[in-house]
Amino acid sequence: MRTLLLLLMLCCSLAPLAAQPAPEKLHTVPGSWTNFEVDNLGNLYLLGSDMQLRKFNDQLDSMGVFNEVRNFGTLHTVDASNPLRIILWYKDFATLVILDRFLNRRTIIDLRQAGILQCEAIAQSYDNNIWLYDDLDAKVKKINEEGTVLLESADFRVLFDTPPRPFKLEDYNKKLYAYDSTRGLMVMDYFGAYQQILSHQGWRQLQGYGKGLLAADARSLTLISPDGINTRTIPLPPQWLPFRKMRVQAGKLYLLNEAGILTIYALPAGLQEF
Repeated sequence: MRTLLLLLMLCCSLAPLAAQPAPEKLHTVPGSWTNFEVDNLGNLYLLGSDMQLRKFNDQLDSMGVFNEVRNFGTLHTVDASNPLRIILWYKDFATLVILDRFLNRRTIIDLRQAGILQCEAIAQSYDNNIWLYDDLDAKVKKINEEGTVLLESADFRVLFDTPPRPFKLEDYNKKLYAYDSTRGLMVMDYFGAYQQILSHQGWRQLQGYGKGLLAADARSLTLISPDGINTRTIPLPPQWLPFRKMRVQAGKLYLLNEAGILTIYALPAGLQEF
């Protein structure tokens, strides 16, 4: 009798999980992809194992190809936050390549010529310049397309006993965020002035979302309020795990799995903004 009761209790506890609807799959993009980005118009930028960068519109029609990816070394990051100006960051060679909306090469910036020898993170700024974190100087700096340093933050080694080393910068909603997964989320204003650091740790990815931020770790998504203080965490469906990269944009969730397959889903319930 006791065994029967335990079985009934177990079935009741699993019933809500079983009743959860499967995430709605919208598209699977054929190919073997190593990286991707999505801009705020829904355009998709896909880097293939052949080291070609391809652009597709929100209907997945081909819009262009950049064939010179490997000419500058190993591509580390694609920044598509401005659809009119795509930034390719070659971390190992301290080089930025700026493309126009047709994926034509527009500018090459050699950071070493600007005296920046060890850049750990980059981001487009609201005023069409570029933020970066100079690890040797322990400062966030803003440069223009000529590589001229326009402004810089205070030295993190002066501000902190153990200075953060952000791997991610995000210029969003009148704030500049710098994230170190072991130290936390640092909030700055548009002039690079430090405001606060919040002890959010363990995130792999960070992006602007709604009026706040959206972060991902290995198994969940976390919504962060505009002030960076309040959070709401949503577990990811088991069928999405493990994943290589995830982005949320224009009402869709883009998921690149470890096999290099990109799948697009309808935005899951629970991702409503703060």
